[in-house]
Amino acid sequence: MNKLKIVFAGTPQFAESYLSALINSKHEIACVFTQPSKRSGRGLKFNHSPVRNIAKLNGIEIRQPEEITIKETDALSEINPDILVVVAYGLILPKEFIAVPKHGSINIHPSLLPRWRGAAPIQRAIEYGDQLSGISIMKMTDELDKGDIIYQEPVAIEENDSSITLHNKFISIGIDSLLLTLDAIMENNYMLHPQDNNLATYAKKIKKSEAKINWENSAKNIHKKIMAFNSWPIAETNLAGERIRIHDSEYRELEVNGIPGTIKSTKDKYIEVFTKNGLLIIKKLQRDNSKIISSESFINSFDFKGKKFE
Repeated sequence: MNKLKIVFAGTPQFAESYLSALINSKHEIACVFTQPSKRSGRGLKFNHSPVRNIAKLNGIEIRQPEEITIKETDALSEINPDILVVVAYGLILPKEFIAVPKHGSINIHPSLLPRWRGAAPIQRAIEYGDQLSGISIMKMTDELDKGDIIYQEPVAIEENDSSITLHNKFISIGIDSLLLTLDAIMENNYMLHPQDNNLATYAKKIKKSEAKINWENSAKNIHKKIMAFNSWPIAETNLAGERIRIHDSEYRELEVNGIPGTIKSTKDKYIEVFTKNGLLIIKKLQRDNSKIISSESFINSFDFKGKKFE
């Protein structure tokens, strides 16, 4: 066997990058499963997933079920793939479905499992101050992210990594990891490593309500939230009754702290704000219905006198 007949299941841009790499590889993409297109915008036009768009561009069969039923399991059986590759699909896959392919089903997950199982592993790793994450490729089971590990590749989380920058790291490293794993599967040259459930943590789905900044927290924790929630839902605060969304920041420890939310300085291009412990340094922000701007541009257009963040 010199190539695999693959069915791919995924939805967002993260998954599209993996699908594009597979399309350009030696393997055959027989079919793509992706979430249903939804109407949005003024004209209620269909908003298609990035995975659907790239599959259509390459003439690949597309299936967009609302849920995976016996009908979809039968359809997969008719395709008779060697393997199912799943990347951020977003639908529950029953055990009957994932058992169809000759070599089973594998899932690419952006964390070092068993840490951060679940929906938001990239954001939670940054938010909780992890210094190391990685790509895990596992054999799928019908339990969420609990399958045996085939391959893992660590990825360092830098001090000022955002969800966007870490997302991009996972794409470049993950694609290479996936192609290596597929070669190992073709050659039957791999081992399965069970996860230690005692070490598991769960990365719950991000809620928009979490975006509100609490200035009673430490500068470090607020900074981590800002970086974790960039690009969604974007950390936000209020300044003189106006919502301000913060896109980029740094922080600094202080020996003496001021009143949380009080602006220490607007010099040197950045807005410096006291927190419960330390100083948050705002670098990029956004007013309502406006574009993202530098702190320097905001400083030049706003009167800070007598105002604080709340």
